[in-house]
Amino acid sequence: MIWWVLAIACLIVLMVVMIVRTDSLASEHKRLLVQFKMLDQESVQFQQITYELAEEFSQFLLLQLGAARRLSRMPEDELYQFEIAIQLIPTLCKEMSGRRMSFKAALQRALKLHADIEIAAFEATIGRHGRLITGWQKQSFAGYLQMCQQMYLLTKEYSHKEQRPGQPELAG
Repeated sequence: MIWWVLAIACLIVLMVVMIVRTDSLASEHKRLLVQFKMLDQESVQFQQITYELAEEFSQFLLLQLGAARRLSRMPEDELYQFEIAIQLIPTLCKEMSGRRMSFKAALQRALKLHADIEIAAFEATIGRHGRLITGWQKQSFAGYLQMCQQMYLLTKEYSHKEQRPGQPELAG
């Protein structure tokens, strides 16, 4: 009889421990859900700020490229590709952060949706200009931004190298 009482007491203690542990886990779960929601909201805000910065950077580079383009002696198709590449900065940012796509997949999608440039032609242009290759090889958004800056600088420097004597230089 004593064994039965001890067994029932042990079962009761075990059930109480399980109930307490379940309550503890439930409160921990609620705390983690609240924390997750806060982090998710911060992530959405961070994505929006990043996208806005990408748009501003793109507009800034496009203005600079436009000024350098007027004096440029570069082939028009390359200048067009440079312009498209810079215009795609916000799109790539959104594709990579929102859809969690790889750089290459996001670029292919962006080129397909927003430009009439094949990825192979784009890569060939990059290959013709050694200073663009470093950013391209990183296969990342940061590398792409670096490459876009180099596109502008290449256009600007190409314009200045070919400039005729007596022509004023554009302020960059």
